[in-house]
Amino acid sequence: MRLNGTQVIINPVYSHLSDFVHSLPAIYDKEGELVYDERNQVRFFTVDGRTIVVKRFKKPMLHQRIDYTVFRPSKAKRAYQYGMKLVELGISTPTPIACVETVSKGLFLQGYLVTEYCGDPDSRILREEPEGHDELVEAVAKYLVDCHEKGFLHGDTNLSNFLYHQEGSTYHITTIDINRSHFSPNPSRKECLESLFRLTHVRPTLKRIVSRYAALRGWDEQAAVDVVIRKLEKFEKRKKMLKLHR
Repeated sequence: MRLNGTQVIINPVYSHLSDFVHSLPAIYDKEGELVYDERNQVRFFTVDGRTIVVKRFKKPMLHQRIDYTVFRPSKAKRAYQYGMKLVELGISTPTPIACVETVSKGLFLQGYLVTEYCGDPDSRILREEPEGHDELVEAVAKYLVDCHEKGFLHGDTNLSNFLYHQEGSTYHITTIDINRSHFSPNPSRKECLESLFRLTHVRPTLKRIVSRYAALRGWDEQAAVDVVIRKLEKFEKRKKMLKLHR
């Protein structure tokens, strides 16, 4: 890794966007449309008449900078690599365009993920309106089954990370925010079910999705729901304890 500067990985399909990608660290705060600004930032850029999404990850602490320099890929690089893997597996996700990493004094400084734009809404409507939306529940459950059977376990199965659009009576799901995910050639039933607890804290919605997921896999529905709810309760209890001790 160079002492200072920028490192770029570009999807060969998008090599014509090389100038834009290389310019991102310099132009990010000055151009584009800011659409999300919490821990990380997301901006939309218009390049050659098309909308490009750029996510800038929060600048890490010193120990994380060392970690990303020496021991493992940064969040941006993981998100790019995982996105390319999903495309290879036929799992819908915004197509990765590039990963950009800045370096300062020999250490990783900040990462950017560049992807195609997907304007679909997310699936939070299922927790906001727990009744109905049977077709969307079915689509999300089928999508999760497909992911797991192909060995992909999303690291944050929040409904906000599953986008959807409808074509006739068919719903199509696309996933985002995949940098904390992992791949396993044959994930166990326990791994698959426990990965679902983050979908939502709204029990009726969670139970509907998990029941449908289990049915699609030929598993006992109530037993599957029990596993996921126990995992959620354990998570909520731990979160509450941490909050009390702050």
